[in-house]
Amino acid sequence: SSTCNPIDPNKSLAWRQLNKDNAYPTEGATGVDTSLLYEIGVSSVSPPEHLKVHPRIERFHIRPRLKKLQEGTGLDWATAEALAFGSLLAEGYNVRLSGQDVGRGTFSQRHAMMVCQETEQVYVPLNHMNTKRLHQQQLGKLEVVNSNLCEEAAVGFEYGVSIEDPSTLAIWEAQFGDFYNNSQTIFDGYIASGETKWGQQNGLVLLLPHGFDGGGPDHSSCRIERHLQLSNDPIDGHTSAMPNLYVTYPTTPAQFFHLLRRQVKRNFRKPLIVAAPKTMLRLASATSNLSEMRPGTCFKPVLDDPTVHDPHSVKRVMIVSGKLYYDLAKLKTENPLGEHVSIVRVEELAPFPRRELFHVLSRYINATDFVWVQEEPRNAGS
Repeated sequence: SSTCNPIDPNKSLAWRQLNKDNAYPTEGATGVDTSLLYEIGVSSVSPPEHLKVHPRIERFHIRPRLKKLQEGTGLDWATAEALAFGSLLAEGYNVRLSGQDVGRGTFSQRHAMMVCQETEQVYVPLNHMNTKRLHQQQLGKLEVVNSNLCEEAAVGFEYGVSIEDPSTLAIWEAQFGDFYNNSQTIFDGYIASGETKWGQQNGLVLLLPHGFDGGGPDHSSCRIERHLQLSNDPIDGHTSAMPNLYVTYPTTPAQFFHLLRRQVKRNFRKPLIVAAPKTMLRLASATSNLSEMRPGTCFKPVLDDPTVHDPHSVKRVMIVSGKLYYDLAKLKTENPLGEHVSIVRVEELAPFPRRELFHVLSRYINATDFVWVQEEPRNAGS
């Protein structure tokens, strides 16, 4: 097998425009002009006058989003997602979002489609962006599909979408992270290994809500450990420039915004596993500013502790991934020894960001205690 070179499949023009085999991977800019993002955000919650939205949608979704966009601060997860979708549509990419109840969002956070309370007409605001800047541009289309509870068929179909057209951001969202288990055949036999077997890249994004919030075994874990076991990222320190898949656990809306845009702004395609949030969707401390999505900003595989003012005073470095960071950060502010602790977030687990992590850790020259912290059981998680 080491000498076998599979023949590339016949590729469409869209695929041929991406990188050739063994070509150096490059990534396009993911930041966007904030005035355009503001217009997109307003459009995302602007139904037509004849459509009567539910009063709770008006009160708890539309008005808060408009207020936060006006202030440019406190943007939540769903808003960042809408800005990512809208900005990609503005650049001519298509976005397809499927899964169980994705139009509303499992946790009533998204509302990508709105339903008239009188006629039951369905309206997708991002498909009707009408801004001065986008007036004569060829916009992409957002396709929102509430699929049924047959995960193997649904994920298999979305894998087909992702290999059919690399200019479409294909996303499948599980209702809870472990619900992907009925599609493990698709994961193992196609998503994780299709490029090795057939030279067939795919850029499918899988949003798997994750977090130990007392919801039981099938409502808590997206099995991060299993996806890491599927990754060919080496553990001996030698970096692999092009792994077979990416595994991430972002902790801020801006990070998620850049992740989604990065997925199609690259000159190659790889599957992206996102341990998606549940409690972080509405956590006041898990918000971002519009400025964190402006030109020049990008996804960061490692986030240093923003509260550390004197790195030389740090004795303990806690390395964590995911929402547990916010619990630790709260405890740190309440503990008198908190000033001697740094909490470093690993946002991308595969490929493991060794270089970025070493760069951050090198600041703490007086630290003597380095610990990995996770909320998952010891035999699970990262």
